[in-house]
Amino acid sequence: MTELLGLLGLFIFGAGYWQIRRQSEFARQWLERYCRQQQFQLLSVYRYRYKWQKGRLLAQFRFEFSHDGLQHDEGKLLLHHLKVLDVSVPVLRESSSSML
Repeated sequence: MTELLGLLGLFIFGAGYWQIRRQSEFARQWLERYCRQQQFQLLSVYRYRYKWQKGRLLAQFRFEFSHDGLQHDEGKLLLHHLKVLDVSVPVLRESSSSML
């Protein structure tokens, strides 16, 4: 009985790890497409935290991007399983060289 519980625990741990990796890969691919469409350069993506909202466990990712090649900004991506709920980027500022 103990061996069965141990195998079940190992299976649940493995399935959870696989789901986390799958979600991270999905977020990176989605953000690569999003940044390409917005003409941004994607610099990095990382999982920031999990949070409960309206009875659902949501994964929040943060990503760094550059819109002009000089400055970098940080945006947020909110996922529920493999569904994008929200993406937000800050108001972009112009580089000082373009104002001359």
